[in-house]
Amino acid sequence: NRQITTAQVSSLMRQLNESATLYRTSRGVHISALSDGERLLVQAEDVGRHNTLDKIRGACMLDGIATRNRILLSSGRISSEMIVKARKMEAPIVISRTSPTAMSIRLAREWNMTLIGYVRGRQLRVYTGAERVVFPAS
Repeated sequence: NRQITTAQVSSLMRQLNESATLYRTSRGVHISALSDGERLLVQAEDVGRHNTLDKIRGACMLDGIATRNRILLSSGRISSEMIVKARKMEAPIVISRTSPTAMSIRLAREWNMTLIGYVRGRQLRVYTGAERVVFPAS
């Protein structure tokens, strides 16, 4: 059962933002990435946030990169379609800079996935699957 610390979430989102070269140029695209928890393995930018996940899955298939038990990150809103794509990739943790939809929260809960949104530095909101998130001792 994969776990992630809040520090890892923060680090991965920082890496995602830093690698968003097309976004910095156009301000009109989304970026997503597949991670092993430490670094970004595959990333993709596209006008459509759903397309970024398709590009990641395709690149992983072509390059023989396993998606199972990995982490998906996105700059965009997490919709139910994106949760379905994450489930097909067997990625139990999905993280976004912004919010998930109500339907994606329901599906993530039903499928025992961890859904994290509104990542801002070390602040974040865990919508489902909090048992996978390791918070700092207070």
